[in-house]
Amino acid sequence: MVSAIFKNRLFQEPGAEREFVQRNHRRKTKSRVFFMYAAPIAYAAHVILDFFVAGDHATLFILLRLCLVCPGMMFVAYLFNHHHRRFGTDNLICAYLMLPTLNVIYMCAVVEGMAADVYPFGVMIILYCCSAFILPSFRFMVRYSVVFLALFWAVFPYSAISFEAAVAHGFFQIMGTAVNIIGVYFLELTERRQHANEINLEEMISDLETSERNIRDLYHEAKKADRAKGEFLAVVSHELRTPMNAIIGFSEIISSEMLGKVQPVQYREYAQHIHSSGQQLLHIINDILDLSRAEMNKIEFVHREFDLSTAVRAAIVSCRENAREAGVSILQVEPFLHDVSVTGDEARIVQALVNIIGNGIKFSNTGGQVEVCTAFTVDGGMKLLVTDYGIGISPEDVEQIRKPFQQAESAFSRNTGGLGLGLAICSIIAEAHGGKLNIESTLGERTCVSLELPEVLVRAPKALDDTPDIGLAEIA
Repeated sequence: MVSAIFKNRLFQEPGAEREFVQRNHRRKTKSRVFFMYAAPIAYAAHVILDFFVAGDHATLFILLRLCLVCPGMMFVAYLFNHHHRRFGTDNLICAYLMLPTLNVIYMCAVVEGMAADVYPFGVMIILYCCSAFILPSFRFMVRYSVVFLALFWAVFPYSAISFEAAVAHGFFQIMGTAVNIIGVYFLELTERRQHANEINLEEMISDLETSERNIRDLYHEAKKADRAKGEFLAVVSHELRTPMNAIIGFSEIISSEMLGKVQPVQYREYAQHIHSSGQQLLHIINDILDLSRAEMNKIEFVHREFDLSTAVRAAIVSCRENAREAGVSILQVEPFLHDVSVTGDEARIVQALVNIIGNGIKFSNTGGQVEVCTAFTVDGGMKLLVTDYGIGISPEDVEQIRKPFQQAESAFSRNTGGLGLGLAICSIIAEAHGGKLNIESTLGERTCVSLELPEVLVRAPKALDDTPDIGLAEIA
């Protein structure tokens, strides 16, 4: 078994062996066909040798060469080129080589005189050409060499070859045949290893393509699941807002005693707690609704021109009550640029500022302060800065807190609650206006969050030089 000789498990399967033979044949077909058509021409050219050394047998040898052997080789070459699948590659190569082989052996057997010592060289020429140009399989080469040499030495006793010439021919034939067999062995061994590597590579490529398809399918499924999640959150958040508005409204009526005095007094306090908790829950619901809309590209922005200072003051006023409850003051840092108009969604800008200021309040210590400032950027845009001097953020958490449902990993941050949606929504709002959200922080010292708007959205009638000196004004 060839598979046992080459010791490769791949070729122990008949199907794999056939695949190797077919692929190997496809690689060698062009070179083999060229040689098989060219060799009869070279063989016919040796007719000159018959003229000079064949003597009385010259006419017979010439007729055999030109009228039988060469046409037969051309015919077999044609069959090899067009019908090798039908007749078999090794069978056609064997028939092709046996024509000149039998012709040479016959001439060695009948020729006389000095020519008897010359014609046996044809045996070695055919062997060398077989291994060098046709590149047969190892199995075929072994069988053909044994049969070829056996036929030659079978007719040797009946030929006129001298003993000395026979010894010389025998030595060169055995050595040449051994070299050919060893060379073809290593050639086929290399080809089989190459084939095995190609098969492994093809399997790897197939596995990679399968993995790529699976990843692509999983990606699409994940996108569908994410879209379904967003739609579910949007529906649930929308359905929760209606009863939550009712809870907030009725608790406010009760806590403010709009329809009469509430007795006992604890009920009014409970109503105030319900109102405060309802507002917090409504804020969370609104954040979830905004995030789900943004993920589905359904969040709406109404762009119009508005006064920036008015929007900033509105955001500060919205955070005033939370700041008082936390014991934190909100400071407006001058220059607070007046008469600066911005084209954008005022409600969304206010929402972003409320989230940023709310975070500053949440992560400030009691008695601390949150500073709000506006300033022009180098390229003429506008920057809204909110600075707190609370716990700060570690460098590895700065990028993390931009993502939805992510918070800085600290015991204090976990105790403050929240879903971690504020800065994610702020980043979405900034990007929707063509700007960006920047976060600079030093752990344990301060955090500065800036919302930058591009120059194209800003209209400032007053120059920077007209702004008053920097100072602090307490808003809350």
